[in-house]
Amino acid sequence: MAKKVKKVLPASTLVWPKLNEVDVYQPVDKKGRPSGAEKRRYIVNMKFNDADHRAVDAWLDEQLKAFDLEDGKKPWKKDKKTGEITLVATSGEEYRPTVYDAKKNEVPVAVKIGGGSKAKVYVTVNPYTGFGGGINLYINSLQLLELVTRDDNPFDEEDGFASGDTKDEDESEGGPEGTEDDEDDIPF
Repeated sequence: MAKKVKKVLPASTLVWPKLNEVDVYQPVDKKGRPSGAEKRRYIVNMKFNDADHRAVDAWLDEQLKAFDLEDGKKPWKKDKKTGEITLVATSGEEYRPTVYDAKKNEVPVAVKIGGGSKAKVYVTVNPYTGFGGGINLYINSLQLLELVTRDDNPFDEEDGFASGDTKDEDESEGGPEGTEDDEDDIPF
């Protein structure tokens, strides 16, 4: 068996990264019914500038030759709608990749990494012979160079209720206006 090949890829822009929670993909048949086991993994798509794209593609060709899979598939993915080509790397659900900042400090899991973030991804090459053969990439870790956070809250701040408010106006001392009566003194 060939030696494991590991490499830190050049800086890239992350497209639809799923690094904070596991991505769940359920294959479906032509009628939209589930077919096969669902895939649970961490996944990142990387978009490179033209020069780095060519360099990574040449490196992938070298890896195919090293594993005697010259005609094998490479982990490039073309978006059907935009035509954008990205490199795909994954990690199993039990192996969440460690994320480091630009200063090599570990980034907490709570930080939501969004599309558009820039990162260097450290990968391991995995050859396979089934389905025509080829290679795929496993994520070992990544270094965030620029963080674009994923904000799931589309709202602007408004005047009104804030979750830090502890009393509702109707529950303030004395009750709502005009409802004061002597029964408020009963302790039960």
